[in-house]
Amino acid sequence: NVLVIYNNSSVYSPPSLHPPAELASENKTPQKVIPKNSTIRKNTEHSIYTPFLLQFVSTTPHRLRKRISAPNLKSDSDSDFSPSNSEEEGAKAEAHPKTPSKTSADAAALYKTPAKKSKKAPESNLVEEYFEAHSSSKVLTSDRTLQKLQTPKLDRETLLRLLGGKPSCYIDEINELNKKHEKNFSKWMLQLHMGFNILLYGLGSKKFLLEKFRTTILSDSVHMVVNGFFPSITLKSILNAITGEMLEHEGTFRTPMDQIDFIVKTLKKDPDNHIYLIIHNIDGPMLRGEKNQQALGQLASIPNMHLLASIDHINAPLVWDHTKMSWFNWLWYETTSFLPYTEETSYENSLLVQQTGALALSSLTHVLRSLTPNARGIFRLLAEFQLENKDNPSYTGLSFQDFYQRCREAFLVNSDITLRTQLTEFRDHKLIRTKKGADGVEYLLIPVDAGTLTDFLEKEDVE
Repeated sequence: NVLVIYNNSSVYSPPSLHPPAELASENKTPQKVIPKNSTIRKNTEHSIYTPFLLQFVSTTPHRLRKRISAPNLKSDSDSDFSPSNSEEEGAKAEAHPKTPSKTSADAAALYKTPAKKSKKAPESNLVEEYFEAHSSSKVLTSDRTLQKLQTPKLDRETLLRLLGGKPSCYIDEINELNKKHEKNFSKWMLQLHMGFNILLYGLGSKKFLLEKFRTTILSDSVHMVVNGFFPSITLKSILNAITGEMLEHEGTFRTPMDQIDFIVKTLKKDPDNHIYLIIHNIDGPMLRGEKNQQALGQLASIPNMHLLASIDHINAPLVWDHTKMSWFNWLWYETTSFLPYTEETSYENSLLVQQTGALALSSLTHVLRSLTPNARGIFRLLAEFQLENKDNPSYTGLSFQDFYQRCREAFLVNSDITLRTQLTEFRDHKLIRTKKGADGVEYLLIPVDAGTLTDFLEKEDVE
């Protein structure tokens, strides 16, 4: 009979029924087969350390055991527990014969990790050296400005004369295209009397075409021409021309709405009195406002008021909603002419043309709309004082202290620092000009003529 010890448990079996080799394979133990002549005491000594060793192997993952094995190689000599079971060590080696070689290889790979990072350093240095070798230290910004030209800036008359001396190479095709548009003049006249209004759009200036319609068709009719691209055009000037020159009214009106009501009532009383209104660029900067378009739409809705207009801005239809579109009752005509916008752009600033220094009313209005109400009030106060002294030839401007006192009285500023900050913004937008007099006092002046300032204040009152 043979006694086998496994996990502190004893099993007694006859040799004929349960051979030791079959028992060991069923239990999957890594121990060697114990011969028959082995003593019970020797097997008992082996079984003392067996539970600990088998428990360590079965519960620790194989991957984690490889990571822990590297530092344990150095600390085995210092360990307090060092079993002397040579047979168990042999069994462990047989169960995992390749573990030591993999552990040493992994440990070597861990120590070689910094070496892999060091290989990338020469590559980055090589790239930097390449771009440094091919880079240029020259400054590409040029200091050749228009101010350094030997020839000074041209005035507008000289520029137009030089540009007009070279006609277009397609002048024959352009003339033929415009003659094709002129064939619609009689059709336009019929549609105007049927209650529609004519709107021209397309590439190129339409001013020549509308002027040809005026001279050939409307020469015997009452008509008025409005240049919507003019920077100082206002709704009040248009209404004054209709009531004063066409309807021969000598009175005044309190508001533009009263003036429009008078025009509507007068034309309704005399249905045979037809007035033709031609507006070049009805989408101009000074006419594209909400109130201006509303007033023009009310005029266009009068049965005996006929309107012909042109647009050039790509977003011009956005200024009309459904109500305004019903007032205008447009018939759209595509009249591409390929003619230059000579007169339409005559009031725009250009770097090639010498400027007079005065601001256009459109630029003045556009800048002031982006400012705060207090800022507009400060500018209005300075403009009113300048208009009061427009007939004074010795007027050099309003002193800063007097202007600050006026702003304090109008509750526009609370300190001189606030006023200086606002004046700096005006100076950045070229709205005002400051200069020191002979006494060292700082004077403020608006570089705009009196007529433009008057139109600006009237427009501010209307809005």
